[in-house]
Amino acid sequence: CAACQQPVAPDAPAVFAARAGYSRQWHPRCFVCCRCAEPLVDLIYFWGGGAAWCGRHYCESLRPRCAGCDEIIFSEDYQQVEGLAWHNKHFACLECETLLTGKPFTLANASLLCPGC
Repeated sequence: CAACQQPVAPDAPAVFAARAGYSRQWHPRCFVCCRCAEPLVDLIYFWGGGAAWCGRHYCESLRPRCAGCDEIIFSEDYQQVEGLAWHNKHFACLECETLLTGKPFTLANASLLCPGC
């Protein structure tokens, strides 16, 4: 098994990932996302950097995820603060929903607040 390094019995099920090459195989329980360890046997997987990824984490490795709506940001025009990213339309105060682009704000527990709130 490419993950646990234990033998895969000849009569046991094994996972082969075409993108990884057929020289590698995994026990079904060992074929998991390299980031979150979600089992990938019954899911679409992505291969990158020599490892298997679930869809969510593979996309996050390529593009940022909006802290406001939890969707991938495909635009090049977005706001980023302290490792978090927002679509421009979601870069707003959590309480009053005032857009904060170019305005003062506070970031508390991944939530944006305007000075008034």
